[in-house]
Amino acid sequence: MKLLSPGVMGWYAFVPGMECYHGILSMDHSIEGFIEVDGIRTDFTGGKGYIEKDWGVSMPSSWIWMQTNHFDREGVSLSGSIAKIPWFGSYFTGYIFGFLYDKKLYKFTAYSGAKVTLLDVTADNTRIRLENKTYRLDIDADRSKGVDLPAPKLGEMTAKVNESLNSSINVDLLKKKGSGTELIYSGTGRNAGLEFVGNITELIKGLKK
Repeated sequence: MKLLSPGVMGWYAFVPGMECYHGILSMDHSIEGFIEVDGIRTDFTGGKGYIEKDWGVSMPSSWIWMQTNHFDREGVSLSGSIAKIPWFGSYFTGYIFGFLYDKKLYKFTAYSGAKVTLLDVTADNTRIRLENKTYRLDIDADRSKGVDLPAPKLGEMTAKVNESLNSSINVDLLKKKGSGTELIYSGTGRNAGLEFVGNITELIKGLKK
């Protein structure tokens, strides 16, 4: 966190009147405790946790969201989103991706100058490539069947969002070296959260603005 970049949204966090604001509280932590419903107790002790928050009046009309921290190595976590952002009568496609590996957070965001150089979406798969001056992040996400969750629309919880929590995401993190790359990490995240919502074509067009 910095004075002019107080969170994952960077300086966009200071823009008034945005329909949705986003924050990440924890990329990866351990869990201790249980939930009891109708006399049935589910123990989460020893599990992995991730916490984020959203606030505002509506979710974007189109977006992709993904998260997983169930990799073969401890302390590895991916969180990312691509969304249609209304902007003074028009719109642009914003994106925020963070990959936590070996206690270092690799950030790929629109406001930091990173680019989305590949976005390919089908009904059950999405491939994304993000690049900054030093690193490249390749993502290949397979989506499983999800469930509908309530979501805000104009301040009321009247919209529905289909979210999967048992998808898988393949991640490659590479460091650029001259005309080539060096692989830093390659792995698959299980129990992944995935959302594909709205007109994805809008997102692709917005990247070209």
